[in-house]
Amino acid sequence: MHTFNKARVACAIKFALLAGLSTSSAAVLAQQQSATDEVETIQIKGIRGSVVKSLNNKRFSDSIVDAITAEDIGKFPDQNVAESLQRITGVSITRGYGEGERVSIRGTTESQNRTLLNGQAVGSADWWTNSAPSRGFNYTMLPSEIVSGLEVYKSPQADVDEGSIGGTIVVKTRKPLDLDANSIFGSAMAQHSQVSGETDPVLSGLYSWKNTDETFGVLFSVIRQQRNLQRHGIEAWSWDHRDITLEDGTVYENLYSSGGGGSARFSQERIRTGLNAVLQWRPQDNLETSLNILDSTLEADNENQNFLWLPEYNGSKYQDVTIVSHDVVGNFLAAGTLGLAPEGQDNILDETKVRNSKLKTKVYDFTLKHEGDVWESRLQAGYTEGSGGSQADRSVGWGGNYVHSYDASKVESIETRYDADPKDGEQWDLSFLRYDNNLADDEETYLQTDFSRPLELSVFDKLKFGVKYRDHSRFNTKNTTDARTDLNWRLADYSLEMPGGFLSGQGTAGTLRDYAITDSDKVRAEGDALNWDYRVLKASTFEVEEKILAGYVMADIDVEGMRGNLGVRVVQTRQTSSAYEGEVWVSKEKDYLDVLPSLNLAIDLDTDLIMRFGAARVMSRPDYNAMTASTSYNTETRTGTGGNPDIDPYYANQFDLSLEWYFSEAGIFSAAYFHKDVQSFLDSVTSFERFEGEDIRISRPSNGKGGTIQGLELGYQQELYQGLGLMANYTYVDGEAKDGQGNDITIPGNSEHTVNVSAYYENDVLSGRISYNYRTGYDSGFDWPGYIDDYGQLDANVSYKVNDNLTLVLEGINLTDELIFSYQEKGVENALTGLYRDGRRYVAGVRFNF
Repeated sequence: MHTFNKARVACAIKFALLAGLSTSSAAVLAQQQSATDEVETIQIKGIRGSVVKSLNNKRFSDSIVDAITAEDIGKFPDQNVAESLQRITGVSITRGYGEGERVSIRGTTESQNRTLLNGQAVGSADWWTNSAPSRGFNYTMLPSEIVSGLEVYKSPQADVDEGSIGGTIVVKTRKPLDLDANSIFGSAMAQHSQVSGETDPVLSGLYSWKNTDETFGVLFSVIRQQRNLQRHGIEAWSWDHRDITLEDGTVYENLYSSGGGGSARFSQERIRTGLNAVLQWRPQDNLETSLNILDSTLEADNENQNFLWLPEYNGSKYQDVTIVSHDVVGNFLAAGTLGLAPEGQDNILDETKVRNSKLKTKVYDFTLKHEGDVWESRLQAGYTEGSGGSQADRSVGWGGNYVHSYDASKVESIETRYDADPKDGEQWDLSFLRYDNNLADDEETYLQTDFSRPLELSVFDKLKFGVKYRDHSRFNTKNTTDARTDLNWRLADYSLEMPGGFLSGQGTAGTLRDYAITDSDKVRAEGDALNWDYRVLKASTFEVEEKILAGYVMADIDVEGMRGNLGVRVVQTRQTSSAYEGEVWVSKEKDYLDVLPSLNLAIDLDTDLIMRFGAARVMSRPDYNAMTASTSYNTETRTGTGGNPDIDPYYANQFDLSLEWYFSEAGIFSAAYFHKDVQSFLDSVTSFERFEGEDIRISRPSNGKGGTIQGLELGYQQELYQGLGLMANYTYVDGEAKDGQGNDITIPGNSEHTVNVSAYYENDVLSGRISYNYRTGYDSGFDWPGYIDDYGQLDANVSYKVNDNLTLVLEGINLTDELIFSYQEKGVENALTGLYRDGRRYVAGVRFNF
């Protein structure tokens, strides 16, 4: 005997009616549907079908959930999954090099939200040497082609993993028994990046087979995507209050000034290869097993060219300064002229980083489900690993000793002047050549078992409980070499001309746009031929191990006019944080027990009007780099970040209240209020620490005071007229927090206003969508880049159905060519940390199915 939720049956009936069946046929189909408990067997294709299905997932959920459903096999709304997530009310993303990378929900930072693949964690690493090891999932590793749908849980359920203050994203992949036998889907696209001027292939394919009895199926999908990108930027860093001494001995105390900056030209070749294999076996109607394998590789070789001004580098001092009064930071050093360094030293660097980077993500997930006469049981076991990083990071600095000046008095610009021509390679000799690498390994083994049965007790109709064990570890290490300064290289022998168009439309007339760049291929070839003796950079090496045992009990509520769930999750965490203290590897242990109750209610006020209420206690573990004693730093910029193994997790008590009016099959108006009482935010404590003979400005976290995050969400969707539809939402977030001294501070990831507007149209052969996403400024949570300014982006796509097997596709991303602007702290726009242009991207090609 099969048990099923009334809402699922209602959902199946609605799907059937939308598919054009009669009411009686719909009821029969719903009964058949309930027997297998598989809603996805009814196929409704196209943009409208995706909207309808997503709304039904939201409508019939017991908790506060938003959903995105693929329009068809291999046809997700965006090339990048994170770009699709930003269309959901309350969700915003951070972009890296023109692609969505990280996701924030309801004003929280990316690391306070979790992403689960079919309910489980996914290992993730980063390719950039100085990336802070984060718990936030890197969406560039997830091919959109394998995704059938996304669910965003804004209110927790006891049976969903803990670890989120903002929300939890569950990514669902496809199963072969849900598809027709011998299904073939694929796409062949070309992607053009405007800034680099390169056009690259984007290929994908999926094959699904099942036997005639529909008891065994196999699905394979592969993707290969290539992208040659460029990013042009004006940069500065390490703005802080300093005492400045001029060459004539004059001392200015407590000036807000920069530690340096430059004109940066970043280029990268990304090659992403992914494989997803699913085996599904259903020997009996009540027994099913599946094995899901995901293997994704990102090759991300890159180089960064940057002509740097570095105040007081190698002993040079200011000759004169321009100081202005600023109402936020006080006396602001807006411009200055730097004198010569002591003889034999360089005070200017033309620096190039040449990196070979590679990342891998692996997932092996096994699931066994059984439905007995009374009990339903589920066993899930698996392993995931994210590994890689920068395997070879070659830093070459070409130096000179010349008087030079900079001017940061203009917003979104820095102007510079040098007594030697930056384009003349004869003026710049080798200061150093150094090799580094940064390797990470993020892995988790898990075992989970769940049991459920019908329950006839008051308002409760189902009981569910389960236990889960996770063994998680994160290891990061950096290796470095002594710098070579004895090679007698001169930039003129290794230089190339700056290509045209660099920093076009960025900065002002005095911004440096032309300098001799390094022939990275020549440096790689000659540098790799030298003998390098690597040593572990002990200050930047750490390991975090977490053994987590969780258990939960949850009861489903189902009475006339109301449904929901009530539960509690109890979690024991045993944490070991290890790092070098000097030359000694030291491990520090920390145990904590969390009791996390949750309540979700959905009340039918009318046939199409639902009121929801949610209340819960939630927690989020700190980022890996925040909870270790290790330190990551850069000796050229003399900045870095470190951890603190004694910090506690974030905790919050939260509640939600919302109204949802489903006025048509593809129409909804919703309003939601949420409130999070956060027990403790992290403060950043900055001090100078000495590494490798240099005083480095290091920021470390500490537990600070609490605060609140509260806000309002408004959402609207409607089919306006015969295939023409509109989707819009707005989120307002008010975040308040104070530091240890009682001063108001910004909350990382918190944008006060977020707006998403999309219009779509489709008929039998043509479909298209245009979408605009906007979020106001927010604190990144890191010392650099600091505060990210307001940003809005316009995207569009259109497809033309040639026949039942072939569709032409065209997509444009960042059509208005927006710039990303960041500065050190809110309200200090002159303290620029970055002004970046990633440019437009265009994708064109074909999608096919057989």
